[in-house]
Amino acid sequence: MNRSTKIHELSRLTLTLNKDACLLPSFFAGLLIPFGFAPFHLPGLSILGLALLFRLIQHQTPKRSLYAGFAFGLGFFGLGVSWVYVSIHQYGHFNPLISALITFLFIVYLAIYPALVAFVYSILAVKRSLLFSCVLFSALWCASEFLRATLMGGFPWLLLGFGQMDTPLRYLLPIFGIYGVSFFVCFAAACLTTSMQSDYRQRCIWIIAFVVIILSPTMLKNIEWVTIENSPQSVGIIQANLSMRDKWDESLFWQLLQQYKEKFDQLIGKDKLIVMPESAIPVPANYVEEFLDNLHQQAFRSGTSVLLGIPKPTSVDETKYYNTMMALGAAEGSYLKQHLVPFGEFIPQPFQAFMNWLALPSGDMKAGITEQPLIHIKNHPVASLICYELAYPQLLRKQLPNARWIVSISDDGWFGHSFAMYQQLQIAQALSMQTARFQVVSNNDGLSSLINTKGDIIASLPAFSAGVLEGTIYPAIGSSPWVIVGDMPMLFLCFLIIIFSIFLTFIQRKSTKTTELK
Repeated sequence: MNRSTKIHELSRLTLTLNKDACLLPSFFAGLLIPFGFAPFHLPGLSILGLALLFRLIQHQTPKRSLYAGFAFGLGFFGLGVSWVYVSIHQYGHFNPLISALITFLFIVYLAIYPALVAFVYSILAVKRSLLFSCVLFSALWCASEFLRATLMGGFPWLLLGFGQMDTPLRYLLPIFGIYGVSFFVCFAAACLTTSMQSDYRQRCIWIIAFVVIILSPTMLKNIEWVTIENSPQSVGIIQANLSMRDKWDESLFWQLLQQYKEKFDQLIGKDKLIVMPESAIPVPANYVEEFLDNLHQQAFRSGTSVLLGIPKPTSVDETKYYNTMMALGAAEGSYLKQHLVPFGEFIPQPFQAFMNWLALPSGDMKAGITEQPLIHIKNHPVASLICYELAYPQLLRKQLPNARWIVSISDDGWFGHSFAMYQQLQIAQALSMQTARFQVVSNNDGLSSLINTKGDIIASLPAFSAGVLEGTIYPAIGSSPWVIVGDMPMLFLCFLIIIFSIFLTFIQRKSTKTTELK
């Protein structure tokens, strides 16, 4: 082997080692992101994880950046949404091997999004200024979150903006929304990385920029975006903490109804709104007509409003059901869940052919229509969300500014003893902050809560325990800036930055080719 061949082989080996060496740090950087969310509440680790990713894809080829971003995504979603396995295995009724395979494929799909961020960044960031590179990275990440939340039904879980309820960036939610806060998180992370790559003078500037981004939103802390009416609404939440399997046990079903009735009797007359969780009654109304009629009549006579979760058949043969929030007593209307839980209530379209090939059953739930009248609690229209829908702020925005407060019901038994319940409550906090509305959160197996307009939990029940939560909320009138304009201004800015970067890259390459020809 001659000298030039040895040098070539050594260079190739070095490139391979560099590529492989980038994958493991990228994977561990991704693992840091979920620790910024509940139940860990360490948002600094999310910023650190993004900063590491930004560092790892600097000056890399597009191919290596793609690998690094994909490894990052495997760490991020492999830890962050591991609870999907519980939904598939325990409540989708698939065997462990198939459940693990589906979960892995789902995580691989989600990992594509940070992979594309890294890949596109490595193409567009060549010969760009440090500031522009930071802005471009933030815009690409923000755009990827929007696409992940939208394409093929969407999966908007663990958007970075949801994880900032423990930082001053939360005060940007009523203005810029979830995607806007995600943009600023990414920009702060990019500034942190850039400060480590600069000389002393520039380092100070980038560190100051990082501190300003993180702390300056505190100035918005005391702004009241809406008018809070001085008409308190007393609320009672019933948390049964009954496993989903027990709900379908006939011997335990009647005990469940008796349990709800006893707690209902404790609250009737004391609280003007009683809320029971998603699937509180796990069978259609015609099976328990007498029970529901008794609740309705008792609540109506005392002027009490009742909201509870119950399945509603889509047809006479009862082969498909709507996941429904039903109003009884002094309340009027109903709400049909629009966004269902993937693999638990429905099979996402990309996986449907795989399910058919294996001859496996599909979910038996059907989504409700997009335009539905609001439920009314006496004279107050309220916004309604069921479980997984909390991750879709646009669903809530459609019900505002008419809705005076939010009622969200859940049964996180779908997710077992996992991170999902805590992540979901944090999402609920972000929505209250974003829309400046009080919120009633009723969950079957824990963390039922009352949340104020600042996203603070003012009362809560422990996880995995039965109990009754009583408290007071207030109706709100008006709109935060986000309720008025939505996410479009922020998303438009991000896509404009990306398009501008593509244009610059095209001009740059065309100029380079012209120079070479000369």
